[in-house]
Amino acid sequence: MDGIPADGQSLKPEELLLKPGRIVHCQTGRMRPSLRRQQIRGGQGVPLRFRPVSMAERSNLWRVTALVYEPLWRKYSTGILTRGAWSLREECDIVTEMLKPVRGASYLDLGCSTGVYSRAVLEREQESGMILVDYSLPMLERARMKTRSDARVVYLQCDAAALPLPANSMDGAVMGGTLNELSEPEQVLSELARVLKKGATAVIMHLVRTGSPALLTRMLSPGGVWIPDEKDADVLFQSAGFDLADSRRAGVMRISRLRAP
Repeated sequence: MDGIPADGQSLKPEELLLKPGRIVHCQTGRMRPSLRRQQIRGGQGVPLRFRPVSMAERSNLWRVTALVYEPLWRKYSTGILTRGAWSLREECDIVTEMLKPVRGASYLDLGCSTGVYSRAVLEREQESGMILVDYSLPMLERARMKTRSDARVVYLQCDAAALPLPANSMDGAVMGGTLNELSEPEQVLSELARVLKKGATAVIMHLVRTGSPALLTRMLSPGGVWIPDEKDADVLFQSAGFDLADSRRAGVMRISRLRAP
């Protein structure tokens, strides 16, 4: 695995994608979750040390979470959250149809976990490049195991609130469920808007309340999972500079297609 010193230098997507199958660290050595988050300097995305705040963020650092994420949660969660309206395959089809990946483009999978959306994008357009971003090394290792035989994939361990990528450098992005677990969603969305090319598409799957706070919300919020209503989610996207181009919802699951500023 490569070691990239935290010197504040941006990592160009075309340079990263020349080394498919590798996990690139944005600091020397392994991530130390006890270290505090540094400030972003000069408006640039700088590799940061990440300190998880909530149980939702901490649990993603556990190897057992990465091990069971797909077979015990992701495999069934779409059907549960949409009340049977969508399967995981149908969810991925919606995401890729909204993204419309094209040959030769470079895409981010932000908060990739084990790379479910990345595999769907690569299945649809095998000659696109994918940069899978997560702060969890165990998740990236599982993603690498599942996607390393596909075209032009690299794995970037960093803090999504300070992406070590140049502004206006990525052709599009996907994010699956990560938004509801973020302790700093505004900062992450602003960073995503910064690194996307003007008018690029970001497709984000997130949970929304369908009425007054329900049992699901009360159960998940103590662990750091927050579930806004649809209007609040739209305000969050707009505050980061995104335009809402389209959305689809089933149950508490919503897939939003956003256009970068």
